[in-house]
Amino acid sequence: MLLSIAVVGGAAAYYSSIVSTHGAWAAVGGWSLTALYVVCALAGGALAGVLSAAQQTVERLELMLRDWLHTLPAMQSTATSAGRSLATARQEYEAMVDRCVTQTAGCLKLPRWLEKLIRTALQGAVVDRFIASCTDRGLHLVAPQEFRNWLLAEGVSLGFMPVQDQLAWWRYLILGLLGLLAAMVLALALLNN
Repeated sequence: MLLSIAVVGGAAAYYSSIVSTHGAWAAVGGWSLTALYVVCALAGGALAGVLSAAQQTVERLELMLRDWLHTLPAMQSTATSAGRSLATARQEYEAMVDRCVTQTAGCLKLPRWLEKLIRTALQGAVVDRFIASCTDRGLHLVAPQEFRNWLLAEGVSLGFMPVQDQLAWWRYLILGLLGLLAAMVLALALLNN
């Protein structure tokens, strides 16, 4: 946030110092523009910081989930673990992912919008991809530990990738807009110089 204020506000202050010699109204306009740019830099820097913190929280959530999955028992091939149908497994795993996100969100104190984004991404990407993986392999019954084994192999990263991509995309968009504001005011300063 301080960096965005320094860059964007500094560029606007430089422009104001250039145009202040062109009369009183130009000076008032220049300093008004500087104040507006500082407010935009403050808001944009704060939002970029929140998005960066949210991305780090998602990374920690992914690591916590991986650690938790490693504590679960390995797949057992007993007669009682014949498996469940894909529809039943989908319902159970969607409910399990929902409980996991709710519990983790309570521990990490996630904002509602981030919790909803994570929940949607995990249920859509992870559970749907797991069921698609079972279908591709020709499985009609899912063993109890099949989901855990699939998650450890590839599922956790797939579930968090869309969330991290969205958070990074919005952060870079905001930083790009702040850079564009600074470039525009510097271009104006060069034209008025």
